Amino acid sequence: MVGPSSTPDVAVIGGGPAGSVASTVLADSGHRVVVFERERYPRYHIGESLLSATLPILDAIGATPAIERHGFLRKPGGTFLWGRQPEPWSFSFREDPGGRPYAFQVIRAEFDQLLLDNARRHGVDVREEHAVLDVDTGGSPPVVRVQGPDGRAFAVMPRFVIDASGQSAVIGRAARLRRFDEFFKNLAIFGYFRDAERLPGELANNILSAAFVDGWFWYIPLHDGTMSVGAVVDTQRWRDIAAGDPEGTYRGLISRCPPIAARLRHATLASPIRIIRDYSYDSARFTGPGYLLAGDAACFIDPVFSTGVHLACLAGFLGGRAVAAILAGEQPEAEALAAYEQTYRGAFQRYLRFLYFFYDHNEDADSYFWAARRILAHAPSDLSVREAFVRLISGNGDWDAAATLVAREHARWVDGIRAGRAGAVPGVDLLRVSLARRLTGLD
Repeated sequence: MVGPSSTPDVAVIGGGPAGSVASTVLADSGHRVVVFERERYPRYHIGESLLSATLPILDAIGATPAIERHGFLRKPGGTFLWGRQPEPWSFSFREDPGGRPYAFQVIRAEFDQLLLDNARRHGVDVREEHAVLDVDTGGSPPVVRVQGPDGRAFAVMPRFVIDASGQSAVIGRAARLRRFDEFFKNLAIFGYFRDAERLPGELANNILSAAFVDGWFWYIPLHDGTMSVGAVVDTQRWRDIAAGDPEGTYRGLISRCPPIAARLRHATLASPIRIIRDYSYDSARFTGPGYLLAGDAACFIDPVFSTGVHLACLAGFLGGRAVAAILAGEQPEAEALAAYEQTYRGAFQRYLRFLYFFYDHNEDADSYFWAARRILAHAPSDLSVREAFVRLISGNGDWDAAATLVAREHARWVDGIRAGRAGAVPGVDLLRVSLARRLTGLD
């Protein structure tokens, strides 16, 4: 048989972080899940810098031990050359009371492979080199048409579909849900260097975000000895120039940002130059009858705060729990999907509101801290403005208790598995969407 041997409860489109997390959550809840991934892993992907608030999600799906063993660099925080202040200023994740003290800088081909392999170990039927051609959401159940590696097409009719297909956005594009953000209509042009100069001392594993006259640069150290270096610039001005001479444009932009140029003066370009265009967007809606959009299939924002992987994992986690509640009859579909959309869109919009302010390069660091404190309206009243800034860009946002809750439920999961007591393993009660909504204050 070309397709799955039995009808899945859930079909997940895409095996990136959103798809891997969602499918693992659902498999752990006892559901039959198939992931259709268009490519063969490992495959290249940009977005190497994680946030510390992602780690409890990785704990909850059992992926942390493999990630810790892999040797990725631990990321203690970030450094900015941004705003009025000419000197660099830094933050540490450990400054957020109750937050995790580090995240990771990852090579995405390797990180995404670890998450997908983890999904397999949890019982997910992973089908690589299976491209989803289209999804008919007009009836119940939805119909997913898939083309396998041999070119033959087949259809499956799961009870639910999660579109985690990244920027391809299989359902979102077909339904014309995507909306580009005119303010952040940028392009990124990037590559990798060897022998690039790291930041000094305890900042060596930080991401550096450096503003310059044409936009800003990211500068991310990786465990294979390379440095990911990318410029984010206005697409209208740079699109045609970059397309005509990618490497020349890239090197020219580096020369226009002295702090980056100085750190690369003895470095060697070790990769082709890549370009991503018009990549800040959201969708008119994140859900519909029998489906939801997760990760980049729903939305993506300018990467100055490295939110891509975190938002994808958050969507996978919350989306997986919402679908598990629906399938178990624990929550009506409309209610669960509305809660998922409100929670996930709320997280996206917190970053968006802050980014509008942060892109003003004429402010000082304290102004950014105060802006973060105003956005985190539901944070504890004794949280300082600097701590609010760290909490926001670590990914913890308004939901202060969520990391503790996930950690507690992960401990229950581990104890239940070790004891062989299925009833002790968290199921649909694991960070129920309604509870997440209450914790975030997004009612």
